Amino acid sequence: MITIKYANKVMITCFDLRTHPTTALIAKIQHLYDEPIDVIHMDETAIHPCIGCWDCWLKTPGRCVMKDDMEKAYQRYVNSDTIILLIDSAQGFINHRAKAFIDRSIPHYLPYIIIYGKECQHAKRYRKYADLVFHFDTEGLTSSEEQVIEDYLYRTAYQHKAKGYRLMGHDALQVKKLKHRKAKNKQLPQSLYQSDARLVIYNGSPRKTKSNSGTILKAVKAQLGDRVDIRDLKDQAQWTHWAQAFQNEAHVLFFMPLYVHAMPSHVMAFIERLGPSNGSLGFFIQSGFPESSQSYYLEAYFEQLTQRLGRSYGGTAIKGGMEGLQMRPLDAQAKMVQPLVLAIDHLATHKMFDNKQCRRLAIPVRFNMIVRLLFRLFFKKFVDGFWNSQLKANQAYEHALDRPYEEEIAT
Repeated sequence: MITIKYANKVMITCFDLRTHPTTALIAKIQHLYDEPIDVIHMDETAIHPCIGCWDCWLKTPGRCVMKDDMEKAYQRYVNSDTIILLIDSAQGFINHRAKAFIDRSIPHYLPYIIIYGKECQHAKRYRKYADLVFHFDTEGLTSSEEQVIEDYLYRTAYQHKAKGYRLMGHDALQVKKLKHRKAKNKQLPQSLYQSDARLVIYNGSPRKTKSNSGTILKAVKAQLGDRVDIRDLKDQAQWTHWAQAFQNEAHVLFFMPLYVHAMPSHVMAFIERLGPSNGSLGFFIQSGFPESSQSYYLEAYFEQLTQRLGRSYGGTAIKGGMEGLQMRPLDAQAKMVQPLVLAIDHLATHKMFDNKQCRRLAIPVRFNMIVRLLFRLFFKKFVDGFWNSQLKANQAYEHALDRPYEEEIAT
């Protein structure tokens, strides 16, 4: 058994996120447990993508403002001892519906930052968190893609303060405990694709021009002009046209914020539409956490995706520490953004990222002992003060630590 007792009751909830749910798999899973499993089916319309509004941190602490089936499932999620997620894979990764579910788990954590190991994490909101048990379909996956998915799911459980497990097998399911493995990134060498075509950049931020990504890409457009074509993936009405156009676009860059250690779910939904084609493909990940290692597991997937799509690899640039960019004075913003602009300029000119520029952008990779000490002594007060000021501005400071769904335990 992989569940624990809590309040003299064991609660196991299975969220079935599959496009084509079957009862056979549910029955096999039930055989692993003595307690009954409560199964909740969630279809395509049940989970709206996270829009990155931060209201669940700053206006209604612990509660998402979107009113959909995901919001209704929070109480069950928070009070379960074990959460089983049945998910589909697509394009060599978990599909967009599963990613949306994970993105929407953010209300269960606080905006405040702690250092655990050598990395940043969001602090706990609740006293305990359920074990996370994943089952994903492996049809059409390479062994490398399967490892990338498994490693990402471990990271998800790790950052969610949970133990992570995977259900494997067909006739008889087996439970595998997920463990830390070094990210399978930086395995695919960069390769040049010769073409004079301009660089097409897909902005993957859910917050459009109000985002850090929007601020950065505005500076990119100002410097590169007609050498780039920037498209906002929130404009879903254009997806069919853009997916078709991708087949003939020689140089493409996906630019996005890191959302729960991977791409935002709507970016994955667009990626699922893409087919193999000639050309180069590059990626730029910017994140609020300072250390670039947080993005390595996504970089590993992007390398696999490039191979799956048959494209030349332009490389992946990673830049952490971008949170609070728009709250800086304009001159400070420009200074912070310029190295990112230069990296994209090099990509547009030479059709691949410059490795020296990328290494500079990626500093720090992880926190050393001195930085960890300085963070705990000095920087944490500054970071916490930033979030507290935002909470006070929204008259929500007194509720910052609320545990709303724990207070509504179903009997």
